[in-house]
Amino acid sequence: MLHILGFAFFLVATVSTAPLAPVENLMDCGFPNGTDKQIHSYMCAQGEQFTITDIETLDVKGNPLYPIDPRQPFILNLTTYNHGEQIDDNKVNVKIFQYKNQFNTNTCTWVEVPSFGLLNGIDGCQFAHNCPLTSGPLFLVLPLDLSQFSAIINLLAAYKPYELQIRLFNYNKGNTKHEEIACVVAQVELS
Repeated sequence: MLHILGFAFFLVATVSTAPLAPVENLMDCGFPNGTDKQIHSYMCAQGEQFTITDIETLDVKGNPLYPIDPRQPFILNLTTYNHGEQIDDNKVNVKIFQYKNQFNTNTCTWVEVPSFGLLNGIDGCQFAHNCPLTSGPLFLVLPLDLSQFSAIINLLAAYKPYELQIRLFNYNKGNTKHEEIACVVAQVELS
């Protein structure tokens, strides 16, 4: 499910339509939850089929990589546990947020970056090439090359904290409920 983390690095950034504030009212938000040093992640829903226990990013030579440069190929290592049935097909919805001072309130918050539905219904198996997701413990090694999304990646601000909310849905053959089977949040710095 966090194999979609890589996909989220090419999300669309938007320009605020709010009037520009005088320089003296701008606030530097910094990096929350240690995201200037490492990925901060957590499960955003309890009791779901998948749980994530570790996320690691590596360069293509296998060296630790952080912050993440989405313009270069990288490897996402994901340690997870599937508490239920094997997943042969899944769809993913991703939302992205940037940590910033919203409307010059001198309060830093996660502000959603509109993606206009472009990040809904992503074919998780096709993107990550890691299906089936068998029952039990899983260690997923996901090589990610996002160069096909360079036009979008180049819009994202470098050296800023982003939060990715990733929701995974069961699309196994015969399943018409398409229930959510995982929800994870990853807070990262992009370079």
